Amino acid sequence: MWLWGAVVPVVAVVAALGVAVQVFRVVLERTLDEALLSQAAAESVSLFDAPDGRPHLHVEPSPLAGEVRTFVPATRLYGPDGTLLSVFPPESPTVYERVLPEDGPTSRLETQRLGTGLRLRVLTVQVRSPKGVPHVLQLVASLGTVDQAVGTFTSVATVLALLLGGVLIGIQGWQARGLARRLHGIADQVARSRDGGMVAPVPVDEPRDEIMEVRLALTEAAVRVRAAREAQERLIARAAHELRTPLALMRTGLDLALRRERGAEELRTVLEENRREVDRLASVAGALLELSAAGGALDLQQGDLRGLLDEAAAGAWAEADRRGVSLRVVGPDEADCRMDAMAVRRAVDNLLANALRYAPRGSEVRLELALRDAHWEVAVQDEGRGIPETHREDVFTPFHRLERDAGGVGLGLSLVREVARGHGGDARVVESPGPGARVLLTLPGR
Repeated sequence: MWLWGAVVPVVAVVAALGVAVQVFRVVLERTLDEALLSQAAAESVSLFDAPDGRPHLHVEPSPLAGEVRTFVPATRLYGPDGTLLSVFPPESPTVYERVLPEDGPTSRLETQRLGTGLRLRVLTVQVRSPKGVPHVLQLVASLGTVDQAVGTFTSVATVLALLLGGVLIGIQGWQARGLARRLHGIADQVARSRDGGMVAPVPVDEPRDEIMEVRLALTEAAVRVRAAREAQERLIARAAHELRTPLALMRTGLDLALRRERGAEELRTVLEENRREVDRLASVAGALLELSAAGGALDLQQGDLRGLLDEAAAGAWAEADRRGVSLRVVGPDEADCRMDAMAVRRAVDNLLANALRYAPRGSEVRLELALRDAHWEVAVQDEGRGIPETHREDVFTPFHRLERDAGGVGLGLSLVREVARGHGGDARVVESPGPGARVLLTLPGR
């Protein structure tokens, strides 16, 4: 920050200052040249207007001669033989003792340096009298005023540049300390998140800039990771419990069967019980695999959500017929949706399985599709006993079952919510317009 925020700008200002000084000098010298040419033009046309025709300078007899002699350019007039005829002011420095008229350009500008180091700007003009006699008019101006003005400008600009550099360095130092403090805070937050510690709250007094956006994003990610870790730990604990129970029952049955000689019928009973527990273990393992797949990367592609619902209803028709329940799909004929079709199909199958499990014989299960606020809503409605309001969020917790003997392993609705949130939607139990439960799955329309 010091390099790009202070050093580089100051260096750029100094470089620009150097260019500005040279431009300023050129402008002043050009202005001085124009003043010399103007004065020479005015002086040359009236050199020979005396009554006797004798050449003379007009500055010397001027009533303002005393007031302008300190800054007016020195004026010298040389005769045809190069001798000095007139000079004003008399004390002006001598550049040339003799200047002979010569053929060539009418005027010539040059810069001369005296032994004292004084730089002079010299304008030499060839002038002819009315009788054609050549003379030389020479104007000499000191460049000391130009050097003095340039020096003053350079000094003031240098001081301002140094002040600017000091201010920039101070500002950048202050910002660097603040930035370092904020970055250390982010690093500390990342370290705490990595070690599993609590996420520190975001300071309310910090500016809402890009760094704050990064910190907020990291905080949100850390909170999500922590919540996911806690959910994973709970899932593992509950899965271990669900797996341990059938294993314990199987081992108990086997231990009892091996304790003494058993008849064929008793052994058959033990094997049948173990077979049921093995089926239960397979159901739990399969549900865990589906839940893991639902939380993985999704293959999102454009598809027809209505067609997917029709296929899911057709797949559940046999189970519905066995239970004496009718199935109906309601909604638009086409529903363009960007989705992972396999994941959404698993979610819908679980919703239908739950609805059929609790639907009484002779009732209807409705699969409703509607587009609201750029989101597709898939609602599964049954006519069973419904879900108490106090349990409407609990049913999405892995291994949570309202009735232990209702079948299933309690992971179906967890999978539904995992799929919905993976798509940027959600799943929840909503108020039913009639008897039974109504579960709503939302998916983005595009």
